[in-house]
Amino acid sequence: MLKRKAVVLLVVLAAIAITIPAVAYSSSYVKIYEDTDWLNGPGDYWDYSGTFSRGRTYAFQLIVPGNADFDIKIYDENGHLVVSGTNGRGETETVYLTPRWTGHFTIKVFSYSGRGWYTLRVYRKV
Repeated sequence: MLKRKAVVLLVVLAAIAITIPAVAYSSSYVKIYEDTDWLNGPGDYWDYSGTFSRGRTYAFQLIVPGNADFDIKIYDENGHLVVSGTNGRGETETVYLTPRWTGHFTIKVFSYSGRGWYTLRVYRKV
């Protein structure tokens, strides 16, 4: 059974800047959103949506269970794929988005294989 969830990502300033572990260089990011949910097997997905600002860099971190291969794809308001992460089974995905315009984007988290709990975190570069 497929599920859809439309979650509006609100840009909320956090008090503490952090460094995302998967980042190859040292940069400070502020967490602006987090959600934990379940995917029930191949083809199952959740959709998130939000407005992101032109010129700002955002990091989307998808923490997946060790027995599953979950992926993340981000689409612009015209439905064009702008960035994706397709790491293998049990690997955390981290993708970055620096929009060339302020606009509405859809973040799709889906199961390529396996099932389980995942956590999606969204950060904004300080």
